[in-house]
Amino acid sequence: MVQPEPYIRSRWWEDIPVGEFHVFGSHTFSELEIIEFGKRFAPAIHHTDPVQARDTLYQGLVASGWHLTATWMRLMVDYMERFAQGVRDGRRNGAGMGIEDLEWFQPVRPGHTITFTYEITEKPERLIRNRWGVIRSRNEAFNQYNERVMRFNIDILAERNPENCQPDLAVQ
Repeated sequence: MVQPEPYIRSRWWEDIPVGEFHVFGSHTFSELEIIEFGKRFAPAIHHTDPVQARDTLYQGLVASGWHLTATWMRLMVDYMERFAQGVRDGRRNGAGMGIEDLEWFQPVRPGHTITFTYEITEKPERLIRNRWGVIRSRNEAFNQYNERVMRFNIDILAERNPENCQPDLAVQ
């Protein structure tokens, strides 16, 4: 007996609703990971040396904000790859167009588990080359105490359904 193919929903720009909410996942930051990232990319004492970090404003080792942001990126890409599995409508993921209002609120310390969320807040009426629409999202991260530790907005391109696109009038 032939099994029917599962229903796969389309994920064109037109199909993505404002208000869609995702939890990308959680990550627990270890001391070693914080130190290694700090030494490579954010060489400040409070990211690289647990002993000397005690005498800083943070009174101990903390993850770099860029480490937190890079972890969001890794979890987001992994999540979206899983979320789109099986979608066979020919569409492609678009690139990010820029981050706005990036803020880090609370220090992330070794052993903290951070949960990353994403909510589509707007779909501006802006088309790029008549093939791409823009999706604006609010991205947040919360520690195990439900304290927000990071927030930013990002605009991402999403491919429009070719059936709804007019030919590109750009000079070739």
